[in-house]
Amino acid sequence: MKNPSIPCFIAILILAAGCGKKSSDSPTTSSPAQNSVSSSSAAQTALTAWQQGDQAAAVSNFVATDWSAHPLFASDTTLNLSEDQFNALPMADRTAKSEELLAQLKSLKELAQAVVKSGRDAAANGDSARAKKCFTALKQAGAALQGPDCTQLLQMVGKAFEKMADTESAKISQ
Repeated sequence: MKNPSIPCFIAILILAAGCGKKSSDSPTTSSPAQNSVSSSSAAQTALTAWQQGDQAAAVSNFVATDWSAHPLFASDTTLNLSEDQFNALPMADRTAKSEELLAQLKSLKELAQAVVKSGRDAAANGDSARAKKCFTALKQAGAALQGPDCTQLLQMVGKAFEKMADTESAKISQ
């Protein structure tokens, strides 16, 4: 499996360098509230549980998430910004948000790896239904992260999630 970290790192450097135009109606920035959970965001509960160290709840919430519901993430996180919104930020804010985005993406990718591990463990224990649930959730997450309301970097992560899900699903179908 190729490491998606290198293209992601390159993409964030490009984003941080200012590939977009500044806008006079750029969104206001607020301090991130990493530990707040918005009940109206589909995946935030899983991500917050992961960031707080509750791996079992995070994996369970990830698998149970309705990935077709929007918004996926809390409104005060950079994961909730579209590419246009991100590029409309002033350069200083964009640089700060880039660092925040990388940290959030790191947590999201770690959580996805835990979901893969949970699926592999289930398959190894003969629970193919649970394994399929894990890999299906990962594929649905990947598709959701590729929407137009996501940054290009998040879209690349979504593609990687879909590939991981397809690879793992093929293993249990054999």
